[in-house]
Amino acid sequence: MSNESGSRRQFLLKTGSLVWGTWLATQGPLVWAAAEQAVQARASQSAWLHLSSDQAVTLSALADQIFPPDDSPGASELGAVYFIDAALDGFMSGSKDMLFSGLADLDARAGGPGTFHQLAFENQTELVREIEASDFFGAVHFLTLCGLFALPSYGGNVNSQAWKMIGFETRHVWQPPFGHYDAEYAEEAEHAST
Repeated sequence: MSNESGSRRQFLLKTGSLVWGTWLATQGPLVWAAAEQAVQARASQSAWLHLSSDQAVTLSALADQIFPPDDSPGASELGAVYFIDAALDGFMSGSKDMLFSGLADLDARAGGPGTFHQLAFENQTELVREIEASDFFGAVHFLTLCGLFALPSYGGNVNSQAWKMIGFETRHVWQPPFGHYDAEYAEEAEHAST
């Protein structure tokens, strides 16, 4: 893994969940509906619901810029693009035109329809730097992370691989203490009571 993709991945892992946690909590039912649709599409390897094939390959390359493949799978291999495609029919339907025009703009910057994915990874990164402050990139960044770290039954996070990368264990029930801070609190409380 290169230092650049590693530092970018670490930054995304640290900030992504904090920024969008509140939004996801309020929009959960709409996200879950899109996710269910994404699972069905990914499982059947069906055609894209809303994306053209050119849009899908451009979006896959962009998602892999956000969460790049290295010694582990990238965003596209983990199913994030299926999640995004399904979201365009649900909670992101109002952003469909913005996403489509953003993908077209990215391909135009690369040389024409469907060409962004044909560029070398480093050249793709240069173009992404040009658009990273745009609403389009912000939306794709958010949707990519949703598709990666949601429950696998929601369309992304194939075989819980994204969870494994960050050390998340799935359990039906969690027992306290949940983290080091809870263990320290429990220890302090025990000492205070004796």
